[in-house]
Amino acid sequence: MTKRYYSSLYLLKNLIKCSLLLLFLISASAATLVQMRVVKETANYGYFGNNVGEAENSNQLVASVSPANFSGPKLLERLVGKCYNSTQDNYRYMFCPFQNITQYETSSRWNAYQGILGIWSNWEIENNTFSAMIYKNGDLCGDIDRHVNITFTCGPKEILHNVTEPSRCQYSAVFSTRYVCHKDAMLVYPRLSAELQKEWDQLLTEFHYGDITQKGYDAGLKNIYQKAGFLEEPKPKPREGSTVDSMEKKGNDFTDLPTCNQVGLSYH
Repeated sequence: MTKRYYSSLYLLKNLIKCSLLLLFLISASAATLVQMRVVKETANYGYFGNNVGEAENSNQLVASVSPANFSGPKLLERLVGKCYNSTQDNYRYMFCPFQNITQYETSSRWNAYQGILGIWSNWEIENNTFSAMIYKNGDLCGDIDRHVNITFTCGPKEILHNVTEPSRCQYSAVFSTRYVCHKDAMLVYPRLSAELQKEWDQLLTEFHYGDITQKGYDAGLKNIYQKAGFLEEPKPKPREGSTVDSMEKKGNDFTDLPTCNQVGLSYH
């Protein structure tokens, strides 16, 4: 009787231990699930399967710079405020003319990529023709920013296609639209103001009579394009001999208050 009692007591103690162990494992598992759910809610990129729309709405992309103002052929202004989607391989691209172009990975990976490939910057001009749109300052890719060149082709409706990556994080694409079908649709000269057209005429006359070289003519044209807002304005060079410049040469890292005060005074 006594032996049976102790045997039953031993069995009961073991059952209690097993129950406690099971409860501990369940609690640990639950804690892990909660942690994963928190990561999913707060991470930049989550598990969205093929529902790219959900991904786009869940994580707002933030641009590093604002897009440049509209410029170029007047007909293309009809594209402002519109966006065009294109799916290639495992990626969906959204092109918003004169705004930005973004990329969304459509795979079911938990960390599927979505990001900005480029922000509208300026035109590329060749032979008096708007040859490509330049989208710069995209998301960082190693030590460079993503960048997109978009060329145009005539088509019955607006379609983005042929998105490629010729070099790392440097993309190209083709945009079909009915607004470029006329043979003169992408000419630069007719889109200039009367004043800039007159300046171009004068420049061409000087080049024709040999008053300026080809290099001088090209530089003059570039200046006209910049005045028209078609090309990116050159960044101002730092003033030589400035306090900041001289301190950089001396290797001063602005580590003390007097140095910082000296730099601050130089700008007043």
